[in-house]
Amino acid sequence: MRLVGPLLLLLLAVAVAGHRFWLSPAWDPTQPFDFRARPTPVTRLKIMLLNRDEALCRAALTTAPLALHPAPVSGACPVPDAVRVTNGVVPTRPGSFLASCRLAVDWALFERDVVVPETRAFYGAAPQAVTHVGSYDCRDVRDRPGRLSAHARADAIDVSGIVLANGRNILVSAWHGPDSAFLHRLRDGACRFFGIVLSPDYNALHAAHLHLEASGWGMCR
Repeated sequence: MRLVGPLLLLLLAVAVAGHRFWLSPAWDPTQPFDFRARPTPVTRLKIMLLNRDEALCRAALTTAPLALHPAPVSGACPVPDAVRVTNGVVPTRPGSFLASCRLAVDWALFERDVVVPETRAFYGAAPQAVTHVGSYDCRDVRDRPGRLSAHARADAIDVSGIVLANGRNILVSAWHGPDSAFLHRLRDGACRFFGIVLSPDYNALHAAHLHLEASGWGMCR
């Protein structure tokens, strides 16, 4: 049964190849994902394809509700396609962050489709800010020396909390506290868009943040 989903997507792609002339861009998986378009059954596939096609990702990013500018990184951990995200659906604190194209796209989806609606559902108002402890960092995975971290590719960001409209800061470090249900909903929602999501449930290294990584396939802990 687990093959049904991928098989249907494959059949859809084959059908599209022969019938593109009557498909609207929102229904055509070969066309870039557009943040402004209404979701369709192929939206999920279009988002998945961004990880494999830089041109599709760049085109999608032009429609994202983000304020950003090119910020290529050179040196030991080069990221030639990096952008600096300065604003979005929800402001970030302590400020802007570096992101690969695919991280920026996933971040915009996470803010719009998870952070805002979940915060409204739990607390009755949109959040004031999302707090983070950084994205780009030229280093190895902390518990695996010699293996380059996704942070070294600007493919990951670590979220430390949400600031509510009344100024109260809900911290990931209080994972089992009074706001536990909300924090778990954020984690589970992030798993819809990011390839790897690591929370305090994973290990002690993630006790105070959600590791949101654009690369990877379906690890949600």
